[in-house]
Amino acid sequence: MRTLIVQLPFSPANPAVAYPHAWVTPGAPADRLTVQWAQADLLPAASSQSEVVLMVPAQALSWQQAALPAGLQKQGTRVPAALQGLLEERLLADPASLHLALQPEWQRSAQAWVAACDKAWLSGHLQALEAAGLPVHRIVPEVAPQTPHLQILALGDTESGWLWFSHFERGVWGCPVTSAQNLSAWPAWLGHAKDAAPVQAMAEPALAAWLSERLGEHSGAAVQMQQPHEHWLGALVSDWDLAQFDLQTHKQARQLKSLQKFVNALWTATAWRPARWGLALLVITQLAGLNAWAWKTHADWQSQRQNLTRILQETFPATTVVVDAPLQMAREVSRLRQGSGQLAPHDLESLLIALGQALPQGTPAPTQLAFQTGQLQVQGLTLTAVQQQGIEQALQRQGYRWRAEDGGGVITVSGGQP
Repeated sequence: MRTLIVQLPFSPANPAVAYPHAWVTPGAPADRLTVQWAQADLLPAASSQSEVVLMVPAQALSWQQAALPAGLQKQGTRVPAALQGLLEERLLADPASLHLALQPEWQRSAQAWVAACDKAWLSGHLQALEAAGLPVHRIVPEVAPQTPHLQILALGDTESGWLWFSHFERGVWGCPVTSAQNLSAWPAWLGHAKDAAPVQAMAEPALAAWLSERLGEHSGAAVQMQQPHEHWLGALVSDWDLAQFDLQTHKQARQLKSLQKFVNALWTATAWRPARWGLALLVITQLAGLNAWAWKTHADWQSQRQNLTRILQETFPATTVVVDAPLQMAREVSRLRQGSGQLAPHDLESLLIALGQALPQGTPAPTQLAFQTGQLQVQGLTLTAVQQQGIEQALQRQGYRWRAEDGGGVITVSGGQP
């Protein structure tokens, strides 16, 4: 799924403001990230197969850590008010004028990071983009405290660039490159020797040598050079989403996009390749098993059919054409019975004999009988429920079924009778 990432400018929303933006294609190299500028109504249109992500500049965010009361996660509507109360004395602006957003999975953390920015500024840009037909599905911070090592990010050049530090326990802080020339401040930024975290340093080309020189004097960490705006990709893959509480617009659209991203990752991402191969192997195995089972079932059916045909032809040699062996055998047996004068189970005499043996002693004879082949309907019997059950059991032992009816019942031949 392609993603359109749009960085917010520092100025308030207005028709003349230009938005830096770039298309991000999964798996594409970082040097393919082409950043352009356009006004809101000239931004590229996003299709149903693409996602729009808004990135808040690092300079526009402040970071605070708050100890949240136990059970607050169960009272979602009270979270914004609770955050405003907890941070009121630490924020320079009125908490009601700020948009506050919690870190991912904050419910599992006793100390949660809170990102704060100007609510009117952020809401204005969201409304401008929505009015231009570009609904935002996610809002991410440019730099966030999400790594256990100290991450240093040098952006821009020596004249107008910024130096950013981030750490999961220490938060996010930064300063202009021109203010970072003083080497005496670096030990405080990097931490004391006893508690300093491992350093991961990244810099855009214009600041790579500058950052290497300063780190070489303090931590000795190597600097990884990044292409301009490559850090946008890191912000894009983070778990942060600042679209919370009253800015939680287009919730269903974001959930749909998240599902589409997950399905797309399952289908295309390299990390999921073993799972895709495993699923394909499972499907192939199941299809092979079903085909083998069907083949064996068909072979067993053919063998049983051949055995029945052989038994029929051995028992009745005059039968030359076999269509339905069980039915033809039943007809031949019936003819033999008729020829020898024996009664068949479905004959009237057989049904009457079975009924006479099943009726309790002293029961008056039925007043009405209705016979058709294999079935005898009996009327005029006054029987209790216990007697009905006794008749049913007695007839079942003789190979017949009994269905009780008002004033009598019906005797039929069981399916197992020859």
